[in-house]
Amino acid sequence: MKNYNRQTAVITGLAVLLAGTAIMFSSCAGQTVENSAVSETNQGSEKAEEQTEKLQIETADIKEPFEAEEMNFSVKSGSYDSPFYLEITAPEGITVYYTLDGSEPDTESIKYTEPVLITDRSDEPAVMSRHTDIVPPMDKDFYAEPDVQKEKATVLRAMAVDKNGIQTGIVTNTYFIGNAIGAEKYKGLKIISLVTAEGNLFDHEKGIYVMGKTYDDWKKSSDYDRDTFEWDIPANYRQKGRDWERPVSIQFFEDGKLVCSEDAGIRIHGGASRSYPQKSFNVYFRKDYGSSKLEYDLFSGSVKTKSGGETVNKFDSFMLRNGGNDAEYLRFRDSLIQSLVSHRDFLTQGMEPCIVYINGEFWGQYEITEKMDNSYISTHYGVPKNEVCMIKKDMLEEGSEETFAEFEELKAWVGKTDFSDQSAYEELCRRVDMKSYMEYISTEIYIDNSDWGSANSALWKAEKTDESNPYADGKWRFILFDTEYSTSIYPDQTYASKNSFKTLLESKGFIGRLFDSALKNDTFRKEFEKTFMDIAENDFSDERVNAAVEKYENEYRDIAADTIYRFWGCQSGMLPYYHYAADNQSPGDVRSNYDEAMEMLKRFFSRRRGQITKHLQKYVN
Repeated sequence: MKNYNRQTAVITGLAVLLAGTAIMFSSCAGQTVENSAVSETNQGSEKAEEQTEKLQIETADIKEPFEAEEMNFSVKSGSYDSPFYLEITAPEGITVYYTLDGSEPDTESIKYTEPVLITDRSDEPAVMSRHTDIVPPMDKDFYAEPDVQKEKATVLRAMAVDKNGIQTGIVTNTYFIGNAIGAEKYKGLKIISLVTAEGNLFDHEKGIYVMGKTYDDWKKSSDYDRDTFEWDIPANYRQKGRDWERPVSIQFFEDGKLVCSEDAGIRIHGGASRSYPQKSFNVYFRKDYGSSKLEYDLFSGSVKTKSGGETVNKFDSFMLRNGGNDAEYLRFRDSLIQSLVSHRDFLTQGMEPCIVYINGEFWGQYEITEKMDNSYISTHYGVPKNEVCMIKKDMLEEGSEETFAEFEELKAWVGKTDFSDQSAYEELCRRVDMKSYMEYISTEIYIDNSDWGSANSALWKAEKTDESNPYADGKWRFILFDTEYSTSIYPDQTYASKNSFKTLLESKGFIGRLFDSALKNDTFRKEFEKTFMDIAENDFSDERVNAAVEKYENEYRDIAADTIYRFWGCQSGMLPYYHYAADNQSPGDVRSNYDEAMEMLKRFFSRRRGQITKHLQKYVN
């Protein structure tokens, strides 16, 4: 942090609290400052009370100017040690309007007439976090406004209007004051600020984060069923498509410095996790908002294309993922598993942890994650995205109906063909990349992914062949994703001794059908045994797994525990199911639970190889 010339602005005044009315203070610079600490009514009091208070705010003379949309700002977005006054100037004849609540400014917003005090807001009441209509009714008894004070940023959005009424675009700034993102636990982490009108998330009719009108309408309809699983209950947050996309300004910070800023669209992402209090987001970049692509290295150089090894640093979209099933546990299972096998001949997703703020309020740790779509496949394999077909959960996700019909025909053919005939197996190898398939299912079986087979499976192919591109050869290849429902996350459902081969064979999707049929072929059995043992002994070796787990534990423990406490741990009943819930869980309780989940993960890996390789022999011999 730079050493700024410092000046002290002493704001002294008398606050008189009469029937809940707060008196405004006037600063030495003419800046109006409200003391929110004395703005509450003393309930039950029949006569007015007088309170006096001295406020002393030390400000810094910070000059980090920048110009945008015909406005000059004296300080750019970032993290600063001390409060300061933000000055906004514009050419003569231009009027500036701004907001401090995340909404888009217009001519009805605050008119800029004097410098704006930017200060530490950590003790101010939460606005976004106060909403509780964000979880299903059965969880509302447990979930309440979080009883936790976290650092808060100030978000200021400004626009200018000339004398002819012509408006400029909107400039969005985020300011962290004090130790908000300079804390040691955030060191090296990307900080993402999402700024949008409160109603875009929490409005009853249009808000994408709430139960909202969708739930109310369902409850009044003939479709209402009180026994519906909580994750299946209709709600605004379960709606999909462009109609449920909302505008957002997104800013990226590294080491307290703004490194990228764009306007985009956001939607809620996920399956069952949409019902969680902390929800995942899809972020989309479109010309409608500004840039059609995000040109920024989301993954700090760690994600390379599969075809050429170039760094991936341009994105049509990406996800901010809450950890899925692992959201209340370790929050890194999916990243850990995919990182251990990212060199294999199937596609994995790049991930990197970050801290998210929404309108300046702490929204916890998220995982920046590559979004599975045709652009993602095109980037990694060099196939034009309009020539990509992707199948997800045996349904068409991207591509043409003609190629999907080809997949359906393949699925039927696999089910009725005798692959003990070597010529039939060779035909299968011409249509499916069997190396990709064997490595892919070996990984899923080893970790005992219990939400896979029929669910959470994906494969893709190029719809047109291209002799210059080895990945545009017409073969189906596989994609690993959502792996966290595994490795003893729920110890009665996924555990080290489980026969996951049997589970796959009992599944009804294409992945299981292909395994059942291919096992009839001698070549496949031999190659599969060799592939599985290679992954078990090398990718998931004790040394490799232990080193990776230790790295993740050191990186995630504090930020994950803070997030779990913020959204789950401080509320009665909102703890992982294998713990007994108690009122008023402390951060220490949450960390203790976190450490227990960590030990369960370690025990799974320490026992898995010996157990699963015994099961392997039943199927390959």
